[in-house]
Amino acid sequence: MNSNKIANPFVIGKYVSEDYFCDRSDETVFLKKQVDNGRNTAIIAPRRLGKTGLIHHFFAQPDIAKRYQTIFIDIYATNSLSEFVYLLGNSIYKEIKPLHEKWAERFFGTIKSLRPGFKLDAATGEPIFDIGLGSIEHPQTTIDEIFSYLEAADKPCIVAIDEFQQITNYPEKNVEALLRTKIQQCKQTLFIFSGSRRHLMNQMFNSPSKPFYQSVITTDLKPLDKVVYTAFAKKLFADYGKTISEELLKQVYDDYEGVTWYMQMIMNPRKGITASWNPTR
Repeated sequence: MNSNKIANPFVIGKYVSEDYFCDRSDETVFLKKQVDNGRNTAIIAPRRLGKTGLIHHFFAQPDIAKRYQTIFIDIYATNSLSEFVYLLGNSIYKEIKPLHEKWAERFFGTIKSLRPGFKLDAATGEPIFDIGLGSIEHPQTTIDEIFSYLEAADKPCIVAIDEFQQITNYPEKNVEALLRTKIQQCKQTLFIFSGSRRHLMNQMFNSPSKPFYQSVITTDLKPLDKVVYTAFAKKLFADYGKTISEELLKQVYDDYEGVTWYMQMIMNPRKGITASWNPTR
């Protein structure tokens, strides 16, 4: 356990570090193998089972962080190609902004359709990504520019798109075909698609009539092993000077069928078993 402890070890809704992340070693190795072999991947699992955490954990692996520029977007709330393009452009800019100035210059120079949306921060003088959805007049042009930028980056990129099945609801025609064509042309950029709507994700990647047919290696994410999660939770309690019975941990696992988010919520000292975090009293 890292000496820089966080106040609440049962993290909900974000990734902090491997100290507070339970297992998924096999899944992490699987993702690394696909990346090393230049393959795009699709992760399918119900919501709250830990897809997003797994992706961030994978991105945090030292060799991945060193070799790749990683970008993550969650498109669950998007309703159009323009919103998709906005999220992708904004996420890329946030990732490259802390880097060397030449990255930002290349971003501005490549993604010309969004350039009018960049403004200077009055306090710092630094450029900021300040566009509205109305600024994206031609999303297909902008997405061409974004993919050109990714392919020209100094390091290969890995782009993770969470809730990818959402693109099937966009009003624009042929979004799947458009993205498939752009992704197929990438030589330096890999993609991880994750989704919670199993039937839609399976249809997208396994139906011969769909553009993404057989374009990825698909994996189904399963609940964490009961023994593994029980040991993980018990250790976190012990690390923070608390105790909890193994029987209670197993009961929580069974009650919530191993769904990570719900178990973390119950273990959470502020939200779950007890506000004082003394579940054995």
